[in-house]
Amino acid sequence: MASNYTPSESPDNISECSSTSSGSSKLKDELLNEILMCGICLSRMTSPCCLPCAHSFCRSCLLDYAQNTTINSNTPINFIMCPYCKYQLNFRSFEHFESMLIINPILKQLCEALDASKTTTYDQQQNQINGMYRARCHTCGLLKMLKICKHCAFMLCETCRRTHLLDVHRESKLQLTTLESRLESVNKKRLEMDKKAEEYDEIRQQIQTYVQRFIHEIEQQRDQALQIINERQHANDEAFWTGNGFDNGEKLDFFNSLLRTGQKKLFAKNITDKDLMDLSDNLQTIPDVNEKLIGSIQFTQLLLELDDTFANKQFIRVYDTQEISKKNDNNDQTNEMKS
Repeated sequence: MASNYTPSESPDNISECSSTSSGSSKLKDELLNEILMCGICLSRMTSPCCLPCAHSFCRSCLLDYAQNTTINSNTPINFIMCPYCKYQLNFRSFEHFESMLIINPILKQLCEALDASKTTTYDQQQNQINGMYRARCHTCGLLKMLKICKHCAFMLCETCRRTHLLDVHRESKLQLTTLESRLESVNKKRLEMDKKAEEYDEIRQQIQTYVQRFIHEIEQQRDQALQIINERQHANDEAFWTGNGFDNGEKLDFFNSLLRTGQKKLFAKNITDKDLMDLSDNLQTIPDVNEKLIGSIQFTQLLLELDDTFANKQFIRVYDTQEISKKNDNNDQTNEMKS
């Protein structure tokens, strides 16, 4: 008797197919949940918005992320970095960033359809526990509980995060060692520079002292020369006024004007008797002048000598010790060649 039974329709095969179908459906759900999961809140995206780097996140998560980043940032430029690829998105203000977010309608419809067909599972409710999230690690790529590293802002698992922090510790230690070595050499050279600055201050003081002493000496020579001139001029004045009989310059000037006035009156066509009598009376007051004595008056002759070569002299010289050493070496070589 023929039978319609085939091996493919056996209960075992039916059960295996059912199990395979169920497993495949579960894998598809997990894949869809992973694709539609927000990388910030690690829940299924709501109002998904896509960044220029093609990674999508919830609109509310992006707004909170941008606001927290802007508040905690000390830089004048506003920006956020994609938690996945570190793409930097710059924006002028929070309102500008909000206007840049455009909801992806296809992802939105897909998320709404899945939410309507299936309620949120227990695993989705337990995504966020104590600030840790279940997603793929940025370093090892495994699906684990992750935390955002405050140093690099990547989402890392605990193992990768510890390794990363150890690397940061080692790098910081090397940088501190390098910095200590550099600062030691810089501080050593700075002490040397300060010592040279003190030596320069001493040279400045020596120059100031020398110039003051030089000025004082010149001023003394000036005062002595002026005193000699004044004494000679006083001797000439005394000899002149003592010998001519007019006593002082005002008296001499009066008789000079009297001479010119009398000559004008005498050579004039008309002269009154009174003017003639006044002129005669004034002429009677002329003192006796010994012309021979006046001719014998000798004035002191002075001769001035100035050292004009000082302009060509360099009284102060500052040498570089290296230049002196080179000059001495050249002189030694020249002497050796001559010998």
